[in-house]
Amino acid sequence: MRYRRKSGLSQTDIDDELFLVDVGAGELFYLDRSARGLWNLLDEPSTFESILATFREAFPDTPAAQIERDLRQVLIALMGRGLVITVP
Repeated sequence: MRYRRKSGLSQTDIDDELFLVDVGAGELFYLDRSARGLWNLLDEPSTFESILATFREAFPDTPAAQIERDLRQVLIALMGRGLVITVP
């Protein structure tokens, strides 16, 4: 299974913060640093394994189990808000 960003969202960067706007639904979303990093990776469809490998490489001093747990939580949250979808 691969994941990608939902299309049709606009994004605004303010300093180190990222805000997404779903104009059609009239909703505004704030992404923290972890969610923003994941969002940036999902510009192209990606598997969870490739996302995990990228984060492990970026944070070599963080335990792999913690990275995996945190990524799963962020991914579930983004999917729950309809910001990330699955693709075949």
